[in-house]
Amino acid sequence: MSGLRVEVQAQVRRVAGAILGYLLGFLALAVFAAVAFGAGPPDDEQMLKAFRLGALLAGVELAVLAWRTEPANRLIVGANAWLIAGGLAALLEQWWWLRGYQRLGEASLFLAMATVGILATLFTSAGFVAVRLGNRARVLKASWALLAAVLLALGVSVLFRGDVRLAAVLPVIALSWLSRWLRHWARRPGTGQVTHQAPEPSESSPMPGSPQGVVPQRHR
Repeated sequence: MSGLRVEVQAQVRRVAGAILGYLLGFLALAVFAAVAFGAGPPDDEQMLKAFRLGALLAGVELAVLAWRTEPANRLIVGANAWLIAGGLAALLEQWWWLRGYQRLGEASLFLAMATVGILATLFTSAGFVAVRLGNRARVLKASWALLAAVLLALGVSVLFRGDVRLAAVLPVIALSWLSRWLRHWARRPGTGQVTHQAPEPSESSPMPGSPQGVVPQRHR
């Protein structure tokens, strides 16, 4: 029973950590949505205020992500880049940029995510799924799968344009959880991958460089 209790507690901690990570990761986007749409359909002044505040928080989030040693979540990078671009346009009175956002609607957010995804997949080892120490073939497959999902979300945002919940909120949540699952899948070794281990490692300490939680078996 004690082992089962420990397993349940570990599972609860993982779920709580995932929810907290999601809420903190998309905090800037959530604040933007609350300020822009919290009081009903926004006017131009409310949108400008939302972009300025969202861009400020997005800059702070990107600074925190850059400070961490792990690769940054590319979906969050794309969303924050979208907010920062809108905030700078509002600050510098570049109305043509904001009119472009207005014409595209919620789809502009997913275009920003897709752009980050393409660049990350083609030019970084961690790919769109942000997995640095994974099987490269799996990282690429997961990255292209996530990019395809972003393009699907783009289509949904065009189809339900004007309905913030269906065109933006639900697709972003779905992409966030899909990204988490693909990241976990990409970290697993490939089916044909062979892991080499040094002979006779100590039982009390794992072999340096071996995956955490894996204790090599002794030869009988």
